[in-house]
Amino acid sequence: MTAKEIKFGLLAECIPYARIGNGSQKLVIFPGLVDAAWDVRSRAWDLPKHYRRFASEFTVYVVSRKRQMPVGYTTRDMAADYAKAFKCEIGPAVVMGISLGGFIAQHFAAEFPQYVQRLVIACAADHQSDEGRLVPERWLALARQKRWGEFYFDIAKVTMQEFNHTFYQFLIPLLRMTPADPSDFLISLEASMAHDGSESLGKIRAPTLLIGGTDDVFFPPALLCETARCIPNATLRLIHGCRHGAYELHKDEFENAVMDFMHEHGTAATSPSASSAELPAGDMLEPVQPL
Repeated sequence: MTAKEIKFGLLAECIPYARIGNGSQKLVIFPGLVDAAWDVRSRAWDLPKHYRRFASEFTVYVVSRKRQMPVGYTTRDMAADYAKAFKCEIGPAVVMGISLGGFIAQHFAAEFPQYVQRLVIACAADHQSDEGRLVPERWLALARQKRWGEFYFDIAKVTMQEFNHTFYQFLIPLLRMTPADPSDFLISLEASMAHDGSESLGKIRAPTLLIGGTDDVFFPPALLCETARCIPNATLRLIHGCRHGAYELHKDEFENAVMDFMHEHGTAATSPSASSAELPAGDMLEPVQPL
């Protein structure tokens, strides 16, 4: 798959997206904080490799947030924007939100259930841990001072420090690029820190996979477990020894777990490479009993 096979455009006249693959099922990805700087239209070099596994079975939509968000915009406001995008083109789909995208996906699944067939909340809980909040507070101070080099360096250091090779692969492209609109970082970061999905969790009706790392300072296992228990039909998967960059640093294990969840719930054709027997070592997929 090459960059030429990606379709780019706008949904609802203001929401950038990229579409990859030709599967009969749709998978819509709500990306993390980094999307506030570089939406999918600036990442053609990376998308085919990044989402190859999912695009082999799904038509994958990677949907950015709209640009130039007003001050005070919340994760619930962002979810309402996404609903406009689903209404105008996408329709019902599997939804996967990563980090900040996982925050938004909680409100989206609760308030617009007609569009969510299955839900994956990746590297996110219903709020950040107290210890984890110290990090984005530092990022917020750097962003307000427009110290972007230090800002991205600190993000990469915190989320990718397990492996130096991966860290520099992630960091160098960021430092070469100019943020699209710095104000969107501030707004997105503030929305992330203010997020409280506790009232939305019990309203989620779609089968849900909650997946994260055992060493994630932002969303430690106890917080992930508490969040999963508040969702009526949730499964929790913990990736051992992984911090916040689960999707990047444990990509095969992450994708195997997500695809196994999809197959189990009938949203993709059975594939030997995604069978539960081949899941790497770690906490197996376990249904979580509601509180």
